[in-house]
Amino acid sequence: MESHKRTHLINKLMEEANLMMGVLEKAMEGQRIEASQPTMHGTHHPPSEYSLQDEHASWEKISKRLTDIQSELDQIEQSEQHRRERLTPSA
Repeated sequence: MESHKRTHLINKLMEEANLMMGVLEKAMEGQRIEASQPTMHGTHHPPSEYSLQDEHASWEKISKRLTDIQSELDQIEQSEQHRRERLTPSA
């Protein structure tokens, strides 16, 4: 796969991670506001086993790892470029 295609895929995944973190931050803010309001009869929602905070933390990990992957791919691209330069005869 060409370097620009790999970079494009990583960038798309990072966009998705950032989008999801933003959505979850808004949802968590909504939960905080809801929790600060007096509870009305029948509106209490029990916390799920996998909370919004857990999901946000997972997306943060994904984003960090994608950044690490992009750094590694950049190093590979530099290495490949140097190798091509050495193997290409000078004119």
